[in-house]
Amino acid sequence: MRLSLIIILLLSFSGLKSQVLVSAELVGTISQEDLDIIGFISPDYGVNYYKLIYNTTDANGNETIASGLLSVPDTDDCDGFPMSVYMHGTTLSKEDVPSRDNAEATISKFIGGLGYYSCAPDYIGMGDSPGLHPYVHAETEALAGVDMVRAAREFIASEGMSENGQVFITGYSQGGHAAMAMHKYIEDNSLLNEFNVVASAPASGPYNMSGTQLDVFLSGEPYSNPGYIVYVLSSYELAYGNLYNTYSDVLQSPYDGVVVPYFDGNNTTLTMASLNSQLTTTVEDLLTPTFYADVVNDLSHPLRLNLEDNNNDNWTPTRPINMYYCDEDEQVAFTNSTVAQANFEANGSTFTNAVLIGSLDHGNCFLPSMLGAMNFFATLKEDCVVGLEESTIEIGLFVDQSVQELSVSAEETLSGMRIFDMNGRVVSSKSWIDQQVYRSSISGLSTGVYHIEVMAQSGKRGAASFVKQ
Repeated sequence: MRLSLIIILLLSFSGLKSQVLVSAELVGTISQEDLDIIGFISPDYGVNYYKLIYNTTDANGNETIASGLLSVPDTDDCDGFPMSVYMHGTTLSKEDVPSRDNAEATISKFIGGLGYYSCAPDYIGMGDSPGLHPYVHAETEALAGVDMVRAAREFIASEGMSENGQVFITGYSQGGHAAMAMHKYIEDNSLLNEFNVVASAPASGPYNMSGTQLDVFLSGEPYSNPGYIVYVLSSYELAYGNLYNTYSDVLQSPYDGVVVPYFDGNNTTLTMASLNSQLTTTVEDLLTPTFYADVVNDLSHPLRLNLEDNNNDNWTPTRPINMYYCDEDEQVAFTNSTVAQANFEANGSTFTNAVLIGSLDHGNCFLPSMLGAMNFFATLKEDCVVGLEESTIEIGLFVDQSVQELSVSAEETLSGMRIFDMNGRVVSSKSWIDQQVYRSSISGLSTGVYHIEVMAQSGKRGAASFVKQ
C-alpha cells in the first residue's frame, strides 16, 4: 500500500545542518511473506521503503539533486545492518526508476529484506533530478551512489538507528557499469574509511567501453538495442560537448528526428523498446557515413576518447569483486568481464573473479547473477548487531562544525561519554567531574556518522547520533 505520509527532514539534525539529505518520503511497506517471491533465497524481514532526495553533482560539476529508494528492514530486534547499493539497468523514462516503485524497486526491497539498508539510486537526470541522464558516465554514476549512501546514513541516524559499517555494491547491465564505477571511485579517491566496501558484485556491465563494447557496435553485425548507441551519443555530448551540434551530424534521416523527444531531458513516458522499434539495427545505416567512418578510422576520435574516459576495467582493486556474466549475452559482450579480470590480474590484484553464470542471453542472465551476488555477500556480511543500549534519559546534542566540538545537555548530572564509529568501536571517551557544561572535541574524527552514549552519575544512560563533517 502506498502511504501518503511525507517525512520532511528539516535542514537541521541534532543541531547540525545537513549537507546531503534533502527529504525522505515513506513510499510503502511490504511484509516478509510478500517479499518471499524468488524461492532460492528467503528474506528475513519485511521492509519500509522511502524515497530520498539528496544533494549531489552533475556531469558538468554543478550542484544538483538526485533521488532514490531506501529500503529499511522492518524490525525492532536489531538495527545494526550493513549498507548495500543496487544500481539499476538502462531505462529512458525519468519515471521508470526505483523511487517510483518500479519493477527494479523490488530488487532493492528484497535486498533490504535480507538484512541491509538497501540504497537504489535513480541516477542523476532521472526521477526528481533535472535534465538528461548522463548514461554510462562513470563519475556521475559513482556520485549518485556515494551521495545516496551519505544521505541514507543521515536519515538512518536521524531515526535513531545504526549500521555496522559494511558497504556492499551490486548492479546489472548499466547498473554493472555503475557498480564498478562506484567501487573504483571510492578506492581512487581514498574513501574506504568513509565507505568500507567489503565487496562488490557488478554483473553484465560494459566495463571496457572503448574496446570490447565499441567493437560490438562497429562489428557490422546487427545490434539488438540501437537505442543504447544514441543514448551514449546524447550522454557524452552532454558531458563533454565535443560530438555534434545537431543529431543530423551523427544520425541519418529519419532517425535524427525520431530520437529528439527521447533525449530532451523531460521524457517521462517513452521507453527504450519504443525507440528501438523505430531505429535500424544496422549501426552503419544508423550513423551518418562521415561520422561512422571517422569513428572507425580515427583512434583519437572524440567518441573513442569519451568512451575511454568511462572505462572502469583497468585499475587495481584492493577489495573483493565478483563479476557475474553469461556468454550468450547479446547486449553487453561477456568479454567485458573477462578483459577486466585479465587487466586486474595484470595489475597485481588478487581480489577479483569473473564468474560465468551460464550460456544465457542478457535478460535471462539477470536473476542468477543477482542470486550469485547475494550469496557472495552473505559469506562476508556480519550478523546483525544490537544497537546501543536504549536511552533511559533524554539528552540534547549540538555539533559546532566550525570549532569541531560536540556539546551535550541533560537534566541529570553527567559523568562521562563514549563515541562509537559505525563498526561499534569506541573512538573517543570523555569524563566529567562536577561540570555543568559538557563538551568534547571531535577534531580527530574522520568524516562520517557516529553514535554517542552518555553516563549519568545516577547510573542512567542516554544515546544519540551525529554526523561529523
